[in-house]
Amino acid sequence: MVLLTLFSFGIIATIAPADQSGLRIPEQVTGDLAYEHLEYLTEEIGVRVTGTAGAEDAADYIIDQFFQMGYDVEIQPFTFERWGRIYTSENIIATKHGKFDQTVIVGAHYDSVSERVCTDGNVSSGAGDNASGVVVMLEAAEVLSNYKTKGTIKFIAFGAEEMGLRGSRYYANQMSDEEIANTVTMIDLDSVGVGDFFYVYAGLDDNPGWARDLALKIGQRIGHDLRTSPQSEYFDWGTTGDWSDHVPFKDLGIPIAYFEWMNWDIEPDGGLETEEYGWVMHTCMDNLSFIKHEKLELTAEVVAALVFELSKTKLPKADKGKVAKGNKYISIQKRNDLPN
Repeated sequence: MVLLTLFSFGIIATIAPADQSGLRIPEQVTGDLAYEHLEYLTEEIGVRVTGTAGAEDAADYIIDQFFQMGYDVEIQPFTFERWGRIYTSENIIATKHGKFDQTVIVGAHYDSVSERVCTDGNVSSGAGDNASGVVVMLEAAEVLSNYKTKGTIKFIAFGAEEMGLRGSRYYANQMSDEEIANTVTMIDLDSVGVGDFFYVYAGLDDNPGWARDLALKIGQRIGHDLRTSPQSEYFDWGTTGDWSDHVPFKDLGIPIAYFEWMNWDIEPDGGLETEEYGWVMHTCMDNLSFIKHEKLELTAEVVAALVFELSKTKLPKADKGKVAKGNKYISIQKRNDLPN
């Protein structure tokens, strides 16, 4: 069965053998794989609303890609009720096992909002929100599949984020106390192909910021203008709101590194995606034509290097920054003026 799915979508990666130092990771990331995946998810499949064929097709595609890379793949189905209707979705978990149980989670949601159409001919396909996060995760996973890591890495494609963080909430609520304690950080990739500037944040409520800070140092080392959010009326420096799949993990006290492309200069109380177009996500402009190849590449470079760095050394328990073990997911925030 697996052999039948490995080549069904035709994207065969050619990554040079790794030298295991990790120093070549930025040059091994080109963004080309990410863009090929993006073309398939947005042009061949299109919008991926939970409970539709588009979401199911996207899940099948992601499963095949992880199998092709050689990962152990687990499907985690879940159901939920929303506005009187029962929905079924699934999380896709690809695991690279390490020598010890210390785990890094890299997550991105693969669902999208429904199709938006404008009179100027723009039609949305969920390219930025959040096919971009998924394809960056896939390229990082491809590169890291060639490396030996001491810690365990879990790449998770979450379902039903747009309906209330349902997939990430379900996954986090199934984690055992041991799994929570062994999780070094959760890296969230959401809308990483459109915005004006490259950002990484920690979570709210005293969420430890060391993973964010390490990402900032890696970005500087590579030579990228990686930023974090400013101090504002609503947010402390380096943090962001409860509106993406990092939230259920943050509420468990797990350190967060949440990546996105945004513009906090023009809207310091939550960010605005672009100065020229305003919000692109959740509008008819959220299609392939607004995605920049370079932004996918830069994000994948930093993410792959960060995951490798976190997976090569065993960290003391105290450095994992447990601050709210057992605290459950409560609510979802929404950004200012973000279209529904």
